[in-house]
Amino acid sequence: MIKSILIPLDPSPYTDVAIDLGIQIAKVNDAQLTGLVVLDIPGIEKSIGSIPPGGVYYAERLEEKRRQEAEDRVQALLDKFKVRCEEAGVRHEEARNQGSPSERIVLESIYYDLVMVGLRTHYEFDAEGKPGESLEKLLDQSITPIYAVPEHFNIPNPKDRPVHVTIPFDASFPAARALQRLGQLMQPDVTHIKMVMSSDDGDYARAALDNAKEYLALHGFNNVETEWTIEKIKDKLQSDFMEWTDVFVVGAHSKKGFMDFMVGNLTKFLIDQNKKAVVIGQ
Repeated sequence: MIKSILIPLDPSPYTDVAIDLGIQIAKVNDAQLTGLVVLDIPGIEKSIGSIPPGGVYYAERLEEKRRQEAEDRVQALLDKFKVRCEEAGVRHEEARNQGSPSERIVLESIYYDLVMVGLRTHYEFDAEGKPGESLEKLLDQSITPIYAVPEHFNIPNPKDRPVHVTIPFDASFPAARALQRLGQLMQPDVTHIKMVMSSDDGDYARAALDNAKEYLALHGFNNVETEWTIEKIKDKLQSDFMEWTDVFVVGAHSKKGFMDFMVGNLTKFLIDQNKKAVVIGQ
């Protein structure tokens, strides 16, 4: 069960979506949200650039000014997070740290059940609207499951319809881990799951899908459909599942690097699409 959720904060709309969804998950699980902002010291120092002869004094003044700008941004983000949590009536705390954002978030994440981030991140001081590398670093190093959200995400209301979840399944260890994470994260009675497997061997695929379906049934997930296809998995998801799905659930080979995901680089494909939420079961 999810009891602690970490939300690294940045000024982008992705953070707004992460907070909204985090609040919804926290209410269901009686969990605590932690909003974390990292003061990007390396980014501030990088923004100063090389110091010409005799320019130390001015460089120090510029660094002091930019640190203050960053501090003001940190406080504004924490204040905004606090207000939204208080309005929603969820338990929360605010945290700040300093250093490299990606490194600090990875270190903090080990003490949480879930990390909520944007599919694009803007934690670096000099991001200037450009997404940074923090999500890549999290995927490569974190052991905590990650819930990554797009910029525009209509969070489904379970009172109106179930949450539509698609699981690209290949019967690998990472895929099995993703199933286990799903059991911790989603509510069975308000979740509609579709599992799809791409394979040239229909008998093997159907057996693997049946086993996965039985596993989910033991955890209360009874609204589960399965499908076997010989199409490439990315083509199948794009044509038949992208519009229907609210959340994709995938497993990642966390020790092999960002590009080495199950079913080729499927996770990277879904992240690049930036259309639907992606749960990566680290």
